[in-house]
Amino acid sequence: MLAKRRGVGFFADTGGVQPCRAVQLNHISRKVNMKHLRNAALGAALALAGAAQAAIVVDDFDDPSGGVSATISSPPGATTVSLGPTTGSLLGTRNITYSVTPSGATTDSISVNTAPYGSYLTEASDNAGSPDVKLNYSGLNVSLTGNTLTLHDYNTDANAESVQAWFDTTGGTLSSSVMPVAGNHSGDLTLTLSNGVGDLSHVTGIRVEITGDPGADFQIHAIDVVPEPRAYGALTALGLLGTVIWRRARA
Repeated sequence: MLAKRRGVGFFADTGGVQPCRAVQLNHISRKVNMKHLRNAALGAALALAGAAQAAIVVDDFDDPSGGVSATISSPPGATTVSLGPTTGSLLGTRNITYSVTPSGATTDSISVNTAPYGSYLTEASDNAGSPDVKLNYSGLNVSLTGNTLTLHDYNTDANAESVQAWFDTTGGTLSSSVMPVAGNHSGDLTLTLSNGVGDLSHVTGIRVEITGDPGADFQIHAIDVVPEPRAYGALTALGLLGTVIWRRARA
């Protein structure tokens, strides 16, 4: 009888313990799953935040191997040359107009992604030529949330230059003021396009003009603009989801 009772007691105890352990394991499993889901949601939110804040690259000057280039020799020779139109840019069609105002015999050049410079827009003029470079990106259909444009890794020699930019939109044209650039500039340069009236939700063209004193040389690695804000709504929703999951995981 004792053995039977112990046996009954063993199974009775087991029957009482096992469901309890199952509940504990289920609770632990639920917490682990909620933690993983919370971390995944927060990770996705951070990734989306980075994507939402990433700029739209207008041009990275990474044209096919060998790139494009043109040279001006004056006198004699033309003082204006064009590179394009080409779809080498990441947005629309790019056309580069290169002009030089000579004060004597001069040889000047403009190039995109050529050796030894790599993925850069490179302009080089001698001391008798004042350069004027116009970049025109047409056929665009982009929506922007900011009115800024950045020239990345914009490096100049000792000669002074100036830069101006325009956004052509369905509602008019926005432009920046002419920004003077002192010699030996190195790094990014950001322009704010606040002059005029335009519709940033429908940008159809982007233009940039760089002029320089005689002998001015420069390089630009990339041009970008601020993207449209639609991704921020999804970011907010995902952030709220992460908050709800976090609260449930703590419960």
